[in-house]
Amino acid sequence: MRINARDAGNMLGLFLSQVILFVVAAGLGFALGWRIRAYFAAQRRRAEEREIGQLRAALSEAQVRRAR
Repeated sequence: MRINARDAGNMLGLFLSQVILFVVAAGLGFALGWRIRAYFAAQRRRAEEREIGQLRAALSEAQVRRAR
C-alpha cells in the first residue's frame, strides 16, 4: 500500500481539523469555567459586604449604647 500526496494531504487536513476542534473545545471550557468562577466570586463578595455592613451597624449601636 502506497501513500501518495493526495492521501497525505487528506490525513494532514484531518489532523488539523481535530486540532482545531480540540482548541475550540478547550477555549469553550475555559470560558465557561471563568464565568462560573466570576459568578461565585461576585456572590461571595456580596455576602461579605453584607456581613461587613451588619458588623459595622452592630459596632455603631454598641458604641452608642456605651456612650449613654
